[in-house]
Formats: sequence, structure tokens, C-alpha cells
Amino acid sequence: MRIPGFEYDSKRRRVRFDVYVPGKKGRARRRRTVEHVTRDEALAAWREFRASCVEGTPRGPLTFRQFNESYYDLIAAALRPSTVKTQRHIMKNHLIRFFGETLLEEITTIRVLDFKTDMRNRGLSAAYINDAVRLLKTLLNQAVERDVIAHFPIRKRIPKEAERKPELELEAAERAAFLRAFDNAAAFHKLLAERRKLGPVRTGKGFKNARRFGGGMRPRSDAAKLYFARFRELRDFFIVALETGLRVWSDLRNLRWADVDLAGGTIRVATRKTGNEAVIALSGECRRALFRFRREHVTDLVFVDQGGKRFSESRIRRSFLLAKTLAGITRRFRPHDLRHTFGCRLASRGVSLQLIARSLGHTSTTMAERYARPSKEAMHAVAKALDGDSLSSAHTAHSARIVSNHSSYRAARRRTVVLARMVRAKQERTRYATTLSNPHHRLSFEHM
Repeated sequence: MRIPGFEYDSKRRRVRFDVYVPGKKGRARRRRTVEHVTRDEALAAWREFRASCVEGTPRGPLTFRQFNESYYDLIAAALRPSTVKTQRHIMKNHLIRFFGETLLEEITTIRVLDFKTDMRNRGLSAAYINDAVRLLKTLLNQAVERDVIAHFPIRKRIPKEAERKPELELEAAERAAFLRAFDNAAAFHKLLAERRKLGPVRTGKGFKNARRFGGGMRPRSDAAKLYFARFRELRDFFIVALETGLRVWSDLRNLRWADVDLAGGTIRVATRKTGNEAVIALSGECRRALFRFRREHVTDLVFVDQGGKRFSESRIRRSFLLAKTLAGITRRFRPHDLRHTFGCRLASRGVSLQLIARSLGHTSTTMAERYARPSKEAMHAVAKALDGDSLSSAHTAHSARIVSNHSSYRAARRRTVVLARMVRAKQERTRYATTLSNPHHRLSFEHM
């Protein structure tokens, strides 16, 4: 007999409870997962869980697990589904694992520091640890706001883990190669041929001769040509992604013509992540891509397929990975890095942080500061300038000056010696002439 809200997995020995709290008109929902239990133990836990839901919110001091079971559905009602999914994953695998049976008042600074150490020892990244601590603080603040606890229990500052933001944006050459991939039919069919693996040859009762099964799509076939045409259809989508910096999965897929002013050359859209308005100036390439979509499709949404349906996430992801492969980009590169590429291009061309933040829909310039770093082209220019005035060249120039000065000194010394000899010779000639002109000296000289 199936019990509503009770789901037991005998293989994993895991049970899930899912109950709507009575009297809340479906707005309050409580869930719980219990691991490593028999069915009888699961039923006993289910009766206890169901009773606690009927009685209402638990009274007295609550543990972290009890608070989340009682209140998180109310908190999640104001959040986006993707945010709720991420937070539930962090709570299930990390927060409840560490703080599950801890009273809310006892989650102090030292306990949080121990939690960070535990996550660090399990090899989790600095950014993920910071996200987990941020969620923990949010839930404790909610507990204070809902009068579950009197004071925020973390009294001292929790230092953040040092994050190294990935620098995965496309360089100019990579950007050109990425867009050229959508027109490179030869490379596409070559890739199909390389990936194609022929299946085994088999015989059967349904056919006379042996047949080969499997092998995948044949290059240059009608199916391959249709696949490439569908792939090329997303070229303008990725051009707009590079030229506007809109988030691919939320803002760009859901972009509407009402948000686009082709005559004025701007896009004004309220971002789905923060609700802030992003104001983006349209480049010539972006405007031409939008014109092509408007000429081919007449819908409220900008990016739709031939059937008038919005591009699916799976199709965008497949096309992105295929373009990345055809472009020869083997390093880590994600669809969201198209947004980072846009921000870094603006920063490298001297656009102010205020305008970058406005274009990306950020609340402040703090988020935009991550793009204010020199590009690889700028770093190459710095290295070239340093090579032109390097220490080795300076040492060589200094040595050359020393040798030159030493040679000049020796030449000047030789000139001085020659001049001194000339002066002494002239003095000797003058003295000899004076002696000959004196009669006394001349007679004495003649009688000698």
C-alpha cells in the first residue's frame, strides 16, 4: 500500500518524507531524508515526523536540522528555483552533516571555523566554502527575524577563504576562432569522421546478408548536413552573448524584443538574478545579428528556432561544446565565460567601472573590479617594453660606455704625451738658438 509523502528505497535503505503542514493552505511544506534504516524503522520515523507536522512548529530550542525542516520552505518561497536547488544541496551534504544536531544558539564562531576546516580537509574549493558559510549566516539571520532565537550566535568575524577568480575569458584570436567554427563545414565533417566508430558485422533471421550495425552519423550525409545547419543557426546567438555580456541561461535565452531598441542602439533588461536593470549599447556586429533574427522570426522572444520555440538549454550546450572543439579551445571554458569576455573587453579599452557595472547589471563597481585587469595583449606589450630596456641591455650599454671611456682616456693620454714632447723639443730648439746668438757663448764654444 502506497503512503502519500512516504518514499522508501529498499536498495539504498533510504526514506524520504514530504508533508504539507496542515492549516498553512499549502504554503508550508516539510521534507526529511533518513539514511540507513529498515522499512520498519522508516515507518516509525514517519509516524513521529507526521505527528510533529500535525502538532505544528516544534517548541523550545531548535537544532539546525529542526529549523530547516520547519522553516526552509517558507524561506525558499521568495527564492528562484535554481537558488533553492543549490542551497538544498549545500545543506544536505555539508551544513546538516556538520550542524544537524547542534542547537542554533550553539553555532558559534569557533564552530563555524571548525566547519570551514572540515570542508577544507575534504578538498572543497575556497569559493564553495564561502558559499556554505554565507548560506549558514543567512539561515541564522532568518532564525533571528522569525524569533526562533534571540540573538545572532556568531559574534566574531569569520574570515573569508582566499578565492582566486578564474580568468577564462576569450582572447581576440580565440574569439575569432570560436565564431569561425559555425561556418567551418569541412572541420565539422572531419570531426564526425574522426569520432565515427563502426559497429560489428552481424547476421540474423530478418535479413539475408550480414549487416554492420552502429557507427554513428556519416560525414557528408543528409543527416550530417542538417545537424550542421542546426548548429550554424546558433551563431548569431553566441555573437549577441559576446557583444552584450547577458547571462546565457537566464537573461539571453529569455530576451524579448520589447527589451531591444534597435533604432536607439541599446538593450534594457531587468536581470533575472538580481532584478537590476542592465543597459547595454549595441555594437555593429550585435545589431546585424539581431536584425537577422528579426527578419527570420516574428515572435515576442528574440532567440527561437524554426518552430518558434525558445532555444533549449541542451541545444545551446551542445552547440557551445561543438564550437569550442572546432575552434581548438582545449582549456577550461564555460558558456558563462562569454559574459566575462565582454566585461574584460570593456575594461581593457578603458571603459569606466561605473559603465561596466551598468552594462552587466551589477549593483556596485565592486563586482566589476574583477574585470579591471590587464589583458594578455597588454601584458605582452609590457614585456616587450621591458625587453627593450632590460637589465642585460643596460649592463651591456654600461660596459660599452666603460670601454669607450677607457679608450678615450688612453687616446687623450697619448695626445698629452705627444704635445709634451713637442713642447720640450721646441724649448730645446729655442735654447740652442739663444746660445748661438750670444758671442761669449759662441767663442767659448769655438775654443773648446
